[in-house]
Amino acid sequence: MSIADEDIMSNVCQGKIEQLGWLFERYHKKLFNFYLRTTANRELSEDLTQMVFERILKYKHSYKEGASFKTWFYSIARNVKIDYFRKNKIPTTDIENLNWDRNFGHRDLETEIERNEKIKMLYEALNTLNDEKRELVILTQIEGMEYSQIAHIFNITENAARVKVHRTLKELKEIFQKK
Repeated sequence: MSIADEDIMSNVCQGKIEQLGWLFERYHKKLFNFYLRTTANRELSEDLTQMVFERILKYKHSYKEGASFKTWFYSIARNVKIDYFRKNKIPTTDIENLNWDRNFGHRDLETEIERNEKIKMLYEALNTLNDEKRELVILTQIEGMEYSQIAHIFNITENAARVKVHRTLKELKEIFQKK
């Protein structure tokens, strides 16, 4: 039997901070991959992942009982990244110095090379989008988040989230087809 994320977070809020380890086990790989896809930097992704769990512990009192943990979690993750980039005066508008072999692995098969080339083209297209649009694509298409969750994370209405995602995907498709 699996305990819901929201129940675990409620327990953490009540002082059972050891249960944060369960949430770490469930989410650290997804979070690391989210950061890796938005920064293309393994070391930074590891650091940001750690910072999120530290911030969850520090701000556990801000979690609202019954609220979606995943939405709250990715809101914190997004804010951690924004804060880090602002504090360190790093532009967030593009992904620089991609090292595809190091960050995404190298495979020898021809079909894998072709697939990787398409993935690289997709990431290059994704790179042309601003940070917010890139996050929208990753959260909806890769993380599978719903429009209601996106609306909460970006502090917009659900309809506005639908429109933003639709327009962003359309823009990404146009960029990808030009490559």
